[in-house]
Amino acid sequence: MEVLKYKSKVPLKNKLIIIALAIILISAISVCITYAVNEKARDWINMNILRKEVTEEDVATIEIDGDKNQYIYAYDKYITILCNGKLEIYNSYGNKSYELDVEISNPIFESDGQYLAIAENKGQNIYVISDRKSIVGQ
Repeated sequence: MEVLKYKSKVPLKNKLIIIALAIILISAISVCITYAVNEKARDWINMNILRKEVTEEDVATIEIDGDKNQYIYAYDKYITILCNGKLEIYNSYGNKSYELDVEISNPIFESDGQYLAIAENKGQNIYVISDRKSIVGQ
């Protein structure tokens, strides 16, 4: 007895769907490679397709007076500015989160994750700061 081989035909609709998916996949891969390699293409895609545009109004700023003696330090997701016994702490959006009074004029800073230590250089005072809480030591 002979085994009959049956050859099935793929419908035209399925062929068109497979071809369309292959074209979309190849196009997506080529756009990703072009975006990663070509800087002019990346800028064009950012501006016209993704609508990524950074303007001066969009950027967060912190005003710093250059005439004053200010000490600036960044830790965790905060930026601190120490000036005249006031420690101003700003969040990652440039908004002032809170302000603390400290008795340090010539500071040294050290941080570990969410903790910030401020000490008087060759002095006695030390502050440890974490989430709006300050621990004073001498």
